[in-house]
Amino acid sequence: MRNYYYIFWADSIQRIRKFHPQKRDWKISLYILNSWVNALNLFIVFLWLKYFKLMIIKLPEINIFPGDMIDGFLSFAIVFATPVFILNYFLIFHNDRYKKIVDKHYIKSGNYALPYTLTMVLGAFISAIVYSILT
Repeated sequence: MRNYYYIFWADSIQRIRKFHPQKRDWKISLYILNSWVNALNLFIVFLWLKYFKLMIIKLPEINIFPGDMIDGFLSFAIVFATPVFILNYFLIFHNDRYKKIVDKHYIKSGNYALPYTLTMVLGAFISAIVYSILT
């Protein structure tokens, strides 16, 4: 499983360097995008664990803004995105570790990052809809 994680990151880094060589802040944009994708993956897993009553995670009740949408987004960010952001930083970018990852998992052909990203976004959307219908 660890290799797939690093292959995803290596492919993302290689593609952004190849198609946007002039981009200077690629680390920040890639870090944010991939961390949100990984947070969606975590959301899908915990959503179905909750449905099958294997593990229940309570989202914090945040009532800062009027309405529920922004408060729900903040709850999601606290529970799912924050741990993933911290983990991705230490596993990928701390001490320029991404250089070793790209060297070790160099991808000559194929596209791994885009299908994974689209699958996670679509999977989170479908999982949320199906979960709301089933409960």
